[in-house]
Amino acid sequence: MRRLAALLITVLTASSAVAMAQGATPAPAAKAKRSATTTKAAAMAGNIVSMPSPSPLYQIQIMVRAGSANDPVGKEGTASLVGDALIEGGFGSTKAPVTKEKLAEITRPWGEAALPRIRVDKQATTISMLVPKENLQQFLAQVLRPMLQKPLFDAKEVDRLKKEALVNIQSRIRFEQQEQLGLLALDGGIFAGTPLGHLAGGTVQGVSAITRQDLADFYKQYFTRENVFITTTASSAAEQNAIAAVLPAGGTAAATMDVKPAAVKGRELLIITQPNAIATGIHFGFPIDVKRGDADYWPLFVANVFLGTHRDGFGHLYQTIREERGYNYGDYSYIEWLVGRPFFLFPPPGTPRSAQYFSVWVRPVATQYTQFIAKAATAELDNFIKNGMTPEQVAAAKNKARTLYLKYSDSKSRQLGYKLDDMFYGMRDHGYLDEMLKDVDAVTPEQVNGAIKKHLQTANMKYVIVTNQSVGDKLADEIANSANIVSKSLAEYHITEPVPAEKQAMLKQDEAWKTYPLNIARDRIKVVKAEQMFETDGGAK
Repeated sequence: MRRLAALLITVLTASSAVAMAQGATPAPAAKAKRSATTTKAAAMAGNIVSMPSPSPLYQIQIMVRAGSANDPVGKEGTASLVGDALIEGGFGSTKAPVTKEKLAEITRPWGEAALPRIRVDKQATTISMLVPKENLQQFLAQVLRPMLQKPLFDAKEVDRLKKEALVNIQSRIRFEQQEQLGLLALDGGIFAGTPLGHLAGGTVQGVSAITRQDLADFYKQYFTRENVFITTTASSAAEQNAIAAVLPAGGTAAATMDVKPAAVKGRELLIITQPNAIATGIHFGFPIDVKRGDADYWPLFVANVFLGTHRDGFGHLYQTIREERGYNYGDYSYIEWLVGRPFFLFPPPGTPRSAQYFSVWVRPVATQYTQFIAKAATAELDNFIKNGMTPEQVAAAKNKARTLYLKYSDSKSRQLGYKLDDMFYGMRDHGYLDEMLKDVDAVTPEQVNGAIKKHLQTANMKYVIVTNQSVGDKLADEIANSANIVSKSLAEYHITEPVPAEKQAMLKQDEAWKTYPLNIARDRIKVVKAEQMFETDGGAK
């Protein structure tokens, strides 16, 4: 297996970049005459990582160290609208602006991927593009430099984008994406009261209050050379300096955000009701003090691979709830934020956070089984914590982690993205993909079980359930009273009597799940309609 560490990775320092660009160490007089642009680009070179490729195309990824967590209070959605407006709000001259249509026309000869793609998350905004090598300077001059130095934030386009942002919250997330609704509600609940507590796309009232000037002010504050990381396949120092120089200069690097979600005390439940839900989704989680670069990260990663690998049949939760019993399409667990879980088979880079949480995603089940499966998933987590993992289970999980490495690193684009994340986490010299195989190999069963005991628990958790509005209050009462707990019948399990010996253990476990106490009092259960969600910062209005 080829190690990512074997790839040629050149981390440019300011001094080496200048020397390479000029071919020799400049004399003092030459230094004095060096242009301001060259000086600023050289200073920026320490924030560039080059990962050369034989491809005839250059990949460029820029991470701005600001996202929705930096939204002004009461203007939640500013960062997201800035990202949208960079592409669709026009740039360049006000007399002859480069509109979205003109931008598509300019980049079309260079390929579809030359059109910049922008993702705004909680603590980072990422800009990605793919350009033919021979057209790099033309691309920088016609597209990237004017887009990033002269954004226009056209008022009409901003108004249109605001309307689209509101439609996304008020219609798509609330009513068309049941699983996203639950996942985002749990994320917001975990971080309630912190800058990470609202949607990356903002809130209804926040988006409504945003002005064109708000976008311009946000952009001026955060989109500067000093506040970005850059990865690229461009290999020469001159090309890298040219890429670095596309951003405005004169800013300062944003301070690392110290986010501390409030500790969860006991168990609490938010039930969100939709008029059109045909099944019920279940989510739960709690903050953990582990992130990339921490000593317990890889032991906990291996543990989580065993418990609930994302979108994969390997995990214990999947095997127990879906594979053995057929209650839903899948059951997964996470030790860090993973954006767009219903849409991505593997974690996309570009969404780093300074604080993380553990969570379980139970894909929708038939509504009558909701309480039973909520008990089952919680009980299995409880058993996992109490029993830990055997050496054989740890070995199997480590083998699975090695195959995940192949997926995580299967493209240059992903490698560049993970390297940006490394820079965010301060892992430039011990990168995530660079050292993943080595770090996984080094994990011991003792470390895994120690991390499980130290960081996982079930006593203090937030639950989110998304269900049909006709059963919300009834379900709340049943969960509070541990009443009407329904599992599949023998016929639904396709089991005939007398029960075969190989099925008796499964049915015995079902009975144990039914008696497992969720212990959520009625006054700790809140029922809200979907249309109340994400109205203001903090969730339901």
